Amino acid sequence: MSNNESGINPVGWRVLIKPQEVKEVSKGGIILTTEKSKEREQMANTTGIVVAMGDQCYADEPAPWCQVGDKVIFAKYAGLLYLGKDGSSYRMVNDKDITGTLDADVSLVDPYLAKT
Repeated sequence: MSNNESGINPVGWRVLIKPQEVKEVSKGGIILTTEKSKEREQMANTTGIVVAMGDQCYADEPAPWCQVGDKVIFAKYAGLLYLGKDGSSYRMVNDKDITGTLDADVSLVDPYLAKT
């Protein structure tokens, strides 16, 4: 179970996700940190760890398909971005915007946005 240090507590059917970091690396192996790469990271990132869930998440389903601590995939433009009190970025999405779960060692990035 993950510890919610964000200070952000979802309500209803909303899920708080800590997006996975996406690093842009040059051909020479240098990690790029320009404003353009930070913007691209926010747009291209569609995976993260579930930090907290509202009390109504998946209430209309036989069983929830994710829980706190799970690594999940979510819709590209889902939810809103927030900055937690811990200084980290978070995304608040509706439970139906989570499209799957991932094994811990799997990393996904939208291939179209990652190449631009």
